[in-house]
Amino acid sequence: MDSRHLLGDDPVDAAGDELDRKRFSEHMIRVINRVRAQSESSVIALIGPWGSGKSSILGMVKDSIDDLSSAEDDKSPEWRVAEFNPWIHSDSLSMYVGFYSELRACLPGGERWSDARESIGSWIQNAAPLGKLGGVVRVDASPAFEKLAEKVSGDTSAAAKKEKVEEALKECSVSILVVMDDLDRLTPDELLEVFKMIRLVGRLPNVYYLLSYDEKTLMDVLCRTDLAFADQGRARSYLEKMVQVRLDMPALGDAQRAQLVNSSLSVVLENNAISLPESSLTAIASLWREAFFARLTTPRAIRRFFAQVDSSYVTVAYEVNFIDFLALTFLRTHEPRVYYGLQEHREELTMTAGTRTIGLRNESPKDRLIRWTTYMQTWGVAQEHADGVLAILAKLFLPLRSALEGMEYGRDWLPEVAKRKGVGHTDYFSRYFFFGVPSDDIPDSVVDAALDSISQGEESDRIPRLLEALEKDPERIVRKVRNYGDLGAGGNLKILLLMAEKYLAIPNGIGFLSLFSRSSIEGFAADLFLEGKPEPLQENLDAIAQSDGGYCMALRGLKQARARANRSGREEVARRLTGDITRIITERFEHSKSRNIASMDQSVFSSVHIWAEIDSTAVIEFLRGQTESGTWPLIEVVDRLVTRGTADGRPGTVLMGLEDHTVEATLGLNYVFEHLSTEIDDASTDVLMKGLPDTPENRRSVALAALRFARHRRREAENKPGEGDVEAQNPAG
Repeated sequence: MDSRHLLGDDPVDAAGDELDRKRFSEHMIRVINRVRAQSESSVIALIGPWGSGKSSILGMVKDSIDDLSSAEDDKSPEWRVAEFNPWIHSDSLSMYVGFYSELRACLPGGERWSDARESIGSWIQNAAPLGKLGGVVRVDASPAFEKLAEKVSGDTSAAAKKEKVEEALKECSVSILVVMDDLDRLTPDELLEVFKMIRLVGRLPNVYYLLSYDEKTLMDVLCRTDLAFADQGRARSYLEKMVQVRLDMPALGDAQRAQLVNSSLSVVLENNAISLPESSLTAIASLWREAFFARLTTPRAIRRFFAQVDSSYVTVAYEVNFIDFLALTFLRTHEPRVYYGLQEHREELTMTAGTRTIGLRNESPKDRLIRWTTYMQTWGVAQEHADGVLAILAKLFLPLRSALEGMEYGRDWLPEVAKRKGVGHTDYFSRYFFFGVPSDDIPDSVVDAALDSISQGEESDRIPRLLEALEKDPERIVRKVRNYGDLGAGGNLKILLLMAEKYLAIPNGIGFLSLFSRSSIEGFAADLFLEGKPEPLQENLDAIAQSDGGYCMALRGLKQARARANRSGREEVARRLTGDITRIITERFEHSKSRNIASMDQSVFSSVHIWAEIDSTAVIEFLRGQTESGTWPLIEVVDRLVTRGTADGRPGTVLMGLEDHTVEATLGLNYVFEHLSTEIDDASTDVLMKGLPDTPENRRSVALAALRFARHRRREAENKPGEGDVEAQNPAG
């Protein structure tokens, strides 16, 4: 089989027969011959559902008869086949004329059958003026045909001419098999007209009919006629009077279906250069047993499904999991409302935090199953198919696997879903519905090519694209880097240096959805530092910390790694990491001693908080030394300690305040109260509630106002308010 057989719906001939239907066609020919031996005219029906291969069987029967009747001499062939398509005729008259034209055209051309041809031609001429027959298929409207029709002698009435046709056909040794396919496509009126034609006009000697239809559909059409009046019993009785012999299409056996599925799947795999491991083949077998088997019951259904897969997978090749794509394509083909409904529940299905999932956090697996069963009903899934659809969804999405199995599959399972590019992960979900990689995403092929180059120490035009995507969506890219695996010593250092380039360009803590967006990079660095990578770690840490971005990233990564080591009882590792943090910070601040504090990036200065957590005394000693030497004005050091954040309805970063413990750990509160006493006295505390934008002037105002409050609280706690101190009575001034 090739892809043309998947996409095409043409009947299959004997050469392309994968299902041994040739054997059944030979059986049909034996039945047809037996019918001919017992009656001079009869109606045989080939019955089967749409897509079961009826047209292919009819084609094989016709080809076999044509092969037997191919002689051109006067030796009498046993059979001739007339293919008649009633739906191509616009009215009853043209249908009748077309029918007799097909009879006439299929007769042999020798002199022996001239009487039969002339009789049929005369009947056609009697049926309508020749001028109306120009559009009828295969009707000879030439003067020669008129002359031929005029040769019929005797009574020229329609009944007499029909009688001559019957006599001529009775004398012929040839039998005519009139094949009518797809009768179930006719309208109710057209169907009755065809049956009327067969029963009243077309019952001719040596003329046999082979009808083909889907019985359920044909019965529905008959029930819509005035003959049956929606009565299934009347419709069936009428059909039984019409058809003398019924032949039912054999259902596909399990082995035949398996053969057709395997050959169709092989075409898809070959066309898309896919090689599946044993585990994937097992997964497909599971889908087949639990869901596909009940729906893919005919050759057309099987080919149509795999044609859908083959034609659309090319748009996402390499970017999704083939098994998941196969399952989603099945839903898209057979349950489109489910397919579209899944997109409304993306947050839940991918276990992504969002407003829609807040109310589902405490839902039990049993309640979730009940809810999704209700969704199935809403989306029109038939009861007999609901279990199969849920089985598919459970294989794709962890929350539904939890619901079906009655146990919880938490977020710890998501990395495995991402590793196989499953639809159940937020990084890949949209690709299955977008039929490609969305514009806000980056193809895995680009990511992997960039990481290949990084691991091999090579340059690549894919690396800038990776960095661009890292700046826009660091969490997604870091997940993809993790899924790639170990980059090696050189590769690990290179990727950290590249991340350092973009670290400070990534917004941090701005807005609800982008909160802590740098943390994914810090977490990735922490994973490596915890294991002593990239080796040698101390030397490589120095290289990474050369830039401001690398310095900040390395420190926060080391801080995370140290916290994990402490939690897990890895004391030796924690001590090593503590030493690395202290060394890097002290070297950076020592290097900055002679520089103006205004030239130091705020992100770099903020590392003083990490330093203070480890050695507050050293921080106080260093910062007081800087202020007392006059290198860094105290008020500028203090305003750098002001907390920044976001506020609802206000764009950008706003100033939140200054924490007492921060000042105490870095400078000492009493030291600051003493050296900035005058500035604190003059400060207005009104600014603390305003959420001012982050500017040097505003930072100073907020810092002094916070210090005034802190001093008041200190004095109040000591119960020693200054004599006549207005602040003690009214700290707000």
